[in-house]
Amino acid sequence: MSVSNTNSSDNWRTLRTAPPTRARRRFRLLSLRGWQRCAAALSVAFTLVLQSGCAVPPPPPAGPTVEEIARQQRLERAKNALADGLKQYEAGSFDESMKSMLIALDSGVLALAQQINARKHIAFIQCINNREIVCKEEFEKAFALDPKFDLTPAESGHPTWGPIFRLVRTEIELRKLGKPLPSASVKVATQGEKLLSESMKSYDDADYTKAIRLFQETLREPNSPADKIKAHKYLAFSYCLTNKLTLCRAEFDKILQLDAAFELETAEAGHPSWGPPFRTVKAKQKQAAGKAPK
Repeated sequence: MSVSNTNSSDNWRTLRTAPPTRARRRFRLLSLRGWQRCAAALSVAFTLVLQSGCAVPPPPPAGPTVEEIARQQRLERAKNALADGLKQYEAGSFDESMKSMLIALDSGVLALAQQINARKHIAFIQCINNREIVCKEEFEKAFALDPKFDLTPAESGHPTWGPIFRLVRTEIELRKLGKPLPSASVKVATQGEKLLSESMKSYDDADYTKAIRLFQETLREPNSPADKIKAHKYLAFSYCLTNKLTLCRAEFDKILQLDAAFELETAEAGHPSWGPPFRTVKAKQKQAAGKAPK
């Protein structure tokens, strides 16, 4: 029994240590190649799975920069200010309209057409307020933005600003041709007119302290009755806006001494700062007139 087991072990050991036959070598080679092909196929399949199921999505498009966002915000504020200014102009609130349009222009982001529209309406307002020199300057700024700038037929025929617009256009055309300007178009402003123009600019810029000083200087110069009333009126407005109500009423009283029939414009009369003081002074004037001996 033991001899038989020994022989079996020896035979198994001989098979394991015997050199491989040609068939066995071929089998091993085929088996190795099969495993290599299988591994390659698995690798390809795994790669395809990763690419299809775990692919990294493309990065989102870059958003606006901080500067672009800030510019867009300025543009929106400027557009809103311009829209407010146009609405205020249509409502007859010319002072508020001019302030809104100047805010829009100061932003520096309005499109060319919007700038021209603002300059045009500021010119209209200046002409309505009898500020012919400043009105003319605003039309010149509009032409500087667009040499082909023009008014609509209805605007050009307006009796207040139409003549000034046509004057500016004529002067520009003559300068292009190198021809002298007609003497009628060359108006030399008096010192009083210059001061009044500077006063109004300070008032429009809401620099009321400077405006008060300049209006006072204007009134010390020889001026037309209309310019005197205008200076007193805006001096009164400036006093009211700086809570100097006694001085505000005093200026209104001076206006009524120059023109007893003087009235504020509808938009001006409703202003919460100077409307009530003016009505108080007006009521006292009527009361005094009623008590005066006939």
